[in-house]
Amino acid sequence: MSLNRVIGRGGEIPWHLPEDFRWFKELTTGGIVLMGRKTFASLPKPLPNRTNVVFSRAPRLLARDPQFLAKCGHPPLVGHWASRLRREAFQLGFERIAPREVWLVRSLNRWLAALERYRPKREVFVIGGGEIYARLLPKCTDLYLSLVFREVEGDAFFPEFERWFSPEFEVVRKTSDFEVRHYRRA
Repeated sequence: MSLNRVIGRGGEIPWHLPEDFRWFKELTTGGIVLMGRKTFASLPKPLPNRTNVVFSRAPRLLARDPQFLAKCGHPPLVGHWASRLRREAFQLGFERIAPREVWLVRSLNRWLAALERYRPKREVFVIGGGEIYARLLPKCTDLYLSLVFREVEGDAFFPEFERWFSPEFEVVRKTSDFEVRHYRRA
């Protein structure tokens, strides 16, 4: 987020910081990344070597959208994701992840219940946007926040998180343009 909490403008990130992208890739590769439909739409393609879980109010409709399918490169998984999440083979090896795996999920509450029940061995990362952050931050144990050292105009904002996380943080990466702060649950 920027100094004034902006995370997006017009469906895009309002800055370009390759070092931050590299760090994000290092952190999330091999994991499960959770995002809203608009965040997924802002990506050029599904994030490789990660399970891309996209929340949508109309997943079956989205799965038939030609533009969405072209971006995915192959049909996304709609439904039956809970049974796949609990499979041991899915949990074990990084090599088991399809290169551009996309799951469409309608119910955030069902997803959270499945995570609680099956406790995936792979790390789960919430990567946006604002509405998804607002709903999931209260349930997160850690927060890796890239703070961009500038104020920008935007239409998407990072929600308040301070009440759920300790005010102390560790700086895990720092450049002249941004720093990545690691907050832990209070």
